[in-house]
Amino acid sequence: MRIGITYLGVSPTVDRESAREKYHEFLRQVEWAGDHDFSGIWITEHHFSGYSLSASPLLLLSRAAAAAPTLRIGTGILVLPLWEPVRLAADLGTLDTLSDGRLDIGIGRGYQPHEFQGFGRALDTSRDRFEEATDLLVRLLEGPVESYAGTYHSVDAPVTVLPRPVQTPRPPVWLAAVSPESTRFAVRRGFHLLGLALATPAELARQWRTAQDLAAEEGTGTDGLEYGVNRFVYCGTDPDGRRAAVREVARQIQTSRALAQGTVPAGGLPPLPARIDPADEALAAERLLAGSPDEIRKQLTELAEAGVTQVNAAFEYGALPAETAFASLRLFAEEVLPL
Repeated sequence: MRIGITYLGVSPTVDRESAREKYHEFLRQVEWAGDHDFSGIWITEHHFSGYSLSASPLLLLSRAAAAAPTLRIGTGILVLPLWEPVRLAADLGTLDTLSDGRLDIGIGRGYQPHEFQGFGRALDTSRDRFEEATDLLVRLLEGPVESYAGTYHSVDAPVTVLPRPVQTPRPPVWLAAVSPESTRFAVRRGFHLLGLALATPAELARQWRTAQDLAAEEGTGTDGLEYGVNRFVYCGTDPDGRRAAVREVARQIQTSRALAQGTVPAGGLPPLPARIDPADEALAAERLLAGSPDEIRKQLTELAEAGVTQVNAAFEYGALPAETAFASLRLFAEEVLPL
């Protein structure tokens, strides 16, 4: 199993100085992580809200690749319906070249209505737009495209997107797939899978079995496919720190739900709830990867037994204090990663 770090970039304030401080702290931690045994740095994509200051994940990953030249870099995930595939293929080829072939491409459909509205896109067409953009993007990354005529995208002249990616035939693609429909789409194309961040090991095991069954139906199999999952992490034995981590995971859950239900951020401020729902707090306490290094190693073993091969760990979330998050990250690196 490989362990990466995923950065959510939550910022309760959205003034210019806060953004600068957030990015400086991000780069400091990336450089630190590069001296330890993490497998990579993953960055999500969100827009128009301090829920995540990650509107330009490829730019952030370019800086991360320079700051930590031994780590892989990944998008977790690009909201593909918001992108123009030809432009994106050029950016991804450039980033894979700049990083000497260390790029992982995580893609998904997205879920926040306000983000789609801001780009003039309809959320109810996201699946069709996503599937079309995925197919065109993969063709562009793998070689020349003579022409393409889709519902949402077209290529009207022969194009060879340059620079070509270092990795052949293209960088690995990871798909956020939960439904059988999305899972079939992924295994048919040989994409790695990303499971739900809050899924239990039993739920992840069922999803992996579903993937294996669907791959068998497609005649492809799952040999060589990776199975990744994001996890909120608190490594430590301080009960106050653990309570704070549980509270902030619950706050993250509630904020994400509000945005999924169509909340429009006022002036970009994320809808961080003042009151934590006890049901969400209970859910967070159950699903948080938390405890002493020994306890967390056991939890990681359960994930491995469910079929998970890649865990992307989030140490910062909600309004968790930066010093609490970094202490957890440091202890994890010192006592969990070596084993």
